[in-house]
Order: sequence, then C-alpha cells, then structure tokens
Amino acid sequence: MKALKISLAIIVVGAIGAGILFWIQGTIIVPPVKPPENQFIARIEQEIEQLKAKPDNTFCKDFYKEIAHNINVFYEQNRFGSNQSENNQWKENFEKTLYSVYAEKFINQAKTVFRGSQWSPEDLRFIQAEKNELNRSRFLSAGSPVNQELATIQSVLDQYNEIESFISSCRSFNFSGTALSDRFPIEAVQSKIQRVASLRSNRLGNVFVNNCSRLHIDLNEIPPILFRAHVRYLDSKISYWSDMYSHYNSQSDYANNLYRPLKAEVDALNNDIYNVSNFTSEYNRLTQKLFSDSQSAYHYFNN
Repeated sequence: MKALKISLAIIVVGAIGAGILFWIQGTIIVPPVKPPENQFIARIEQEIEQLKAKPDNTFCKDFYKEIAHNINVFYEQNRFGSNQSENNQWKENFEKTLYSVYAEKFINQAKTVFRGSQWSPEDLRFIQAEKNELNRSRFLSAGSPVNQELATIQSVLDQYNEIESFISSCRSFNFSGTALSDRFPIEAVQSKIQRVASLRSNRLGNVFVNNCSRLHIDLNEIPPILFRAHVRYLDSKISYWSDMYSHYNSQSDYANNLYRPLKAEVDALNNDIYNVSNFTSEYNRLTQKLFSDSQSAYHYFNN
C-alpha cells in the first residue's frame, strides 16, 4: 500500500512536470533561422559606404573604378543571387547607386577646387573629363539635381576657359607693319584693356572663377603686355626706316615725309591707356632713337 502511494506521487509529479514543459514550449516563440549573408553583396555595400566617406579635397576616381570593377566581376561569377534574375537586379541596383554616390562626391570635390585660389591645370582637365563622362551615363536623368550641378560645373569651366583664351590672345597680340602708312591698332588695344576692367568689376563673371588667383594675376599683366607690343612695333618701325634719309631729296623732305610721321606715332603713346610704370623711360628711349636718326640726316644733308 505504501509502495502504491509512492508510485502515484511519482506519476503525479511527472505529469505536472510534463505539463509545465509543454506550456513553456507552447508559449516561447523560437526565432527563425537567419539565412547566411551574401558576402559579395555585403562587400559592395561596404565599399559604396566607404566611397561616401571619402574626403572632398581629394579626387577618388580610382576607388570608384575599383568598385565598378568588383561589381562586374561578382556579377559575371553569379555571386549576387541564386538565379540570373536576382544577379541582374543586384548589378543594376549597385551600378545605379554607385553612380549616384560617386556623382555627388565628384561634384563636392570639383567645388572644393573651385572654392580655392589655386586652380591647377591638371585638376581642371580632370574635372572637365570626369564631368563629360558622368554626363554620358544612362543613369543621369534630365533636370535632376545631379544634372543641374554638372551644368553648373560646366558653366564655371566655360567662363574660366573664355578668360584664359582672352589672356592668351593678349599675350600673343602683335603688330609688325613697317609701312609709313601703317598704324598700330590702338582701338583693338583699348578694347582689350576695357574688357580687363569689365572683368575685374564683374568679379570675372562667375563667383567661383573669381576665386582663381592666377587669372587675376594674368589680367593685371595685360596692360603692360600690350604696351610692350606697342613699343615693339615703334621700335621695329624706327629701326626699319633708320638710315633711309639718303632716299630723300632734302632735309625738309626727310623731315616732312619720314621723321615727323614717325615722331607723331611715338607721341601717340598714351599712358592713360596703359598706365604702366616704365612709360616715360620707353617713350624717351624711342624719342632719342628717332632723334639720333634725324641728327644723322642733318649731317648728311649739310655736309
């Protein structure tokens, strides 16, 4: 009898324990097993995040190309999905995201250059080439913020190039006519100098271009450059006609038809146009050079 009671007690306790265990298993939600992470997708996502974090003061085209290369390699190896459709979709999404992230980064980097005072030709060539490449992408939407920003970059480059071309034309400006009827094109020179003044007053026509210190320095040199071109013309013309007095019939013939026309051209030098520091010394030198020839002519006709 005692043994029966003990057996019944054990059975009851076991039943209670089984009931508690069943209740626990019935109320606790077992989390689903997480599928294994695609390491190739994770790597591209990580690299794109690293691209976002790149500094704005250094171009990162090489890293961009490396990510694009990895996307293509993983795609060709069918690493992005369990079937071709998934693989294709991941590639398209990654390429679109990469373009968007890199375009924004490039725009910031280009503007960092534009905000500085030192615009290296190498940086400008890169910005132009990269802007052109981004503009050709199938991921660029017309009227999008990226499209507008790329257009802004091009407007900066266009204004810079226009001023550079103008400066180059001034540097190469030359007039070498030696006929007595030739005249230095002073109207063209005045037009160029007036444009320099206009660019200065207009802050070079662009808030970014105005930051380029080299353009300001080069523009400041244009009046002296044009003055030297004028002086070269007069110097060459006086040299060409020097010792030509023997071709004239008399001292007065020489004076009226050679000396005075050349002297009038020298006197036409006007420092109000050029505003250069060496105007007086150059004017006096040319005057003396012409006077020396007239002295030789005087001795020729009076001996």
